[in-house]
Order: sequence, then structure tokens, then C-alpha cells
Amino acid sequence: MTGLRAAIDRLEDWYRGAALPLWARAGADAEGGFYEQLDFSGRPVTGTPRRVRVQSRQIHAFSGAARAGWLPEGDAIAEKGFERLLSTACPDGARRGCAHLIDDDGRIIDQTRDLYDQAFLLLACAARIERNPKARAVADATLGFIDAELASPHGGFCENDCGATPRRQNPHMHLFEATMALYAATRDPAYLTRARDVESLFSTRFLDRNCGVLREFFNEDWSLDDDAGDRLEPGHMVEWAFLLDRFEALTGEDRSAEKTLLYRSAFALAAPDDAPFLPNSARPGAVAQTGGRRLWPQTEALKAALVLGFDDSAGAIIDALFKTYLDQETAGLWCDEYDAEARPAARAVPASILYHLHEAVCCAVERRHRIGK
Repeated sequence: MTGLRAAIDRLEDWYRGAALPLWARAGADAEGGFYEQLDFSGRPVTGTPRRVRVQSRQIHAFSGAARAGWLPEGDAIAEKGFERLLSTACPDGARRGCAHLIDDDGRIIDQTRDLYDQAFLLLACAARIERNPKARAVADATLGFIDAELASPHGGFCENDCGATPRRQNPHMHLFEATMALYAATRDPAYLTRARDVESLFSTRFLDRNCGVLREFFNEDWSLDDDAGDRLEPGHMVEWAFLLDRFEALTGEDRSAEKTLLYRSAFALAAPDDAPFLPNSARPGAVAQTGGRRLWPQTEALKAALVLGFDDSAGAIIDALFKTYLDQETAGLWCDEYDAEARPAARAVPASILYHLHEAVCCAVERRHRIGK
């Protein structure tokens, strides 16, 4: 336990002392919007489209950092960002949720209504409900839009308002996350009912119990997509393990078998040379091979190891992160991806990963409190 506590202390110190101050200083523009990327010296990368989901993720992360007492100015950053998000990407009070892309000036450059984006808008709303009276109304308007325009007769929701295929479990996973967050913030049982609906999809459609894996890509009727149906993403398996743990905490319903199955199946898909990390993707039944690996699957693996009590694995992941992804000349930045030869492959530092790191640090601190400082 001493080794895990020391590893968690190091991760928290890095996040609070280096990452949060850097991103608070350099990650937002004068209007309150958030840059899509920083370069490896910590300067904003401009002139590229900004994904609206990233705006929402940053609001969530800075709100959480403020609540935890890690960044006093985090609440003001999040509030300014939330107001900027509403005024730029959510026309008509989010009557149709949020758009997909904006530019540096806040102009919408892609009007697509994407389910993944809506899920993160809901997560941002959950983070601001206690502080901003608009947040509840925006969340409910967005959920109404999802119901009215994205609902599928086969269950769940369409990818977007353009009818894109294949259908994916991933946006539903984040809808599960967001509706649980809304319930935790409000205790309105309607939000938990929505979370249960997604959890039911997970249990009946996404989780392949025969093969012990999470399926990703589907046709409209939830049959596996012909082209991508056998592609697996181990990072999502461990992400679901963590979210099922949150579902247990809210409902008191046991999901330990599913959590353990997903965790062990995810690591069974990794090559021995990648330990303790996960690859970006794999195929069921194939011999595990070293491949490209982004940072986010590793933060999700850490969270799952922590909630499952696999303390040695959690400590090993943290130690390995500081030898690889987090070992940067400018403290507080990260390398987002390594290639199949374990060479750094990222050309910039994506802001989207702050959300994953924030959740991992929060989970690690919770685990440290449970085992005792």
C-alpha cells in the first residue's frame, strides 16, 4: 500500500502543481473558449477547428478541480467557458443541443448534431448546475432534442442527425456517464432512469458475454457492422468497468462480475511488451501484437485498477506514465501517443486528454482515502 500511496501522491502533485496551472494559464482564450491543442512548449495552437466536446470536457475538468480545492480560479474559468459555450455552440438555448465544430472566433463551422458531443454538453451542465441556473435548462433541452431527433426504433440513439453509420457504443457510454453525473448533481430520478436505459443496452447489446468482450460498431438494428464489428477497443472496456463501479455506488446494484470480466479481457488483448499499457485497438482471437497506444486508454486502465482494488497494477501504471507519457520537458504536458515501435507519435498536446487525466487523479485520490494516508 505504501508504494501505491506514494505513486498517487506523485500523480496528484503533478496534476495540481504542473498540469492544472499550465492549462489554466495557456489553455483558454480571452473570451473564455478553450484551445484544441497546445504545442510542446505550452503555447496554444490556433487556426484549427475546435471540437465542441472539448469545450465541454474542459468545463467539467476545471469545475471539478475547483470543487476539490486544487485550483481556486477553476470555477471562474469553468463559468466563463460555459457561458462562451452556450453563446457560440448552442443556438436558441440549446433547443437542438450543441453543434460539432467551432473556429477560434466561436463561429460554428459544422452544424452536425452528434450524440457524442451532446453527451459531453450534458456532462458540462452537470458540472455547472450548482453554480449556473441555465445549466439545468440546457441539459433538459438537450435531452429533449436527443429524444426527439436521435432516438432509434431499435433502441438507443443514432450517431448524429445525418444518419451516419456504423452505430457505436462509445457515445452511449458517455451518455451513461453524463446522466449519472446529472443524477448525482440533482438527485432527480429521471436522470438515473436514463442511465439505467443505457446500462441495459450495455448488458444486452454491447457486452458480448460469449467472447467476454465489449463490442463497438453496429448496424442500425444492433447487429455487428460487417466492416468494423470485430474491432475491439480495450480502453473502452476498462472505461466501462469504472463507470459500472459508479453505477453501483449510485444504485447499490452489484456489477462486480462485469467489471472484472471487462478488465481482464482488456489486458488479455495487450501484447506482453506493452505492459502495463493497453493498445488502441485489437481483434478478438488474434495474437496480441504491440501497436499504437494513446494516453487515454492508460488513464482508463488506471481508474479501473483502482476501483477494482488491483493496487499493484495501479501503482505500476502510474510509475510507467511518468517514464513515458508524462515525461515531458515542459511539466504539465503529455505525449498523447506512441507508435508500434514505442516511439512518440504526437505532434501537439490535445486538450481533450485533460478530462481523462482529471478523472484518473480524482479516482486515485479517492482510492488513497479508502486505504488511508
